Amino acid sequence: MKNACVCVASLLLLGTPSGTLLAWNPFERKSSFHEVALRDAELASIAVSAGWSAQAGETLLLELHNKLPGPVLCAGATVRLLSGKVMNKSFSPKLYVPAMAARQGGLAGVAKGQMKDYSIQCACWKRSDTGPCENPLAPSNP
Repeated sequence: MKNACVCVASLLLLGTPSGTLLAWNPFERKSSFHEVALRDAELASIAVSAGWSAQAGETLLLELHNKLPGPVLCAGATVRLLSGKVMNKSFSPKLYVPAMAARQGGLAGVAKGQMKDYSIQCACWKRSDTGPCENPLAPSNP
């Protein structure tokens, strides 16, 4: 009987015989939202100002103004240099920009006078891939 209890406990703790883990999280919130990369039209709604400060010529400073109806999360930017080299830089931590708000971030290692152009990588939360950006934490959203 003791072996049977150990066997059942092992199955519950380690997983089912097929190898799938059983998991339950009391803090998990079911949501109909998922994170989706911004389309070109949505990226056009993010106004970006870029430059360098006099004190930090090796850090590209970006200010993002989110004009979308939901918040966005920007992971970083792709920077093309005058030399033709392409660098992928990350915001650390990622840059969260609420709807109708602005936030600033910096990308280290991009020297003043060496950048040709850049593009940012951002995502927002949607109910469907083609739907509008929405705030999944708004009280009106399940």
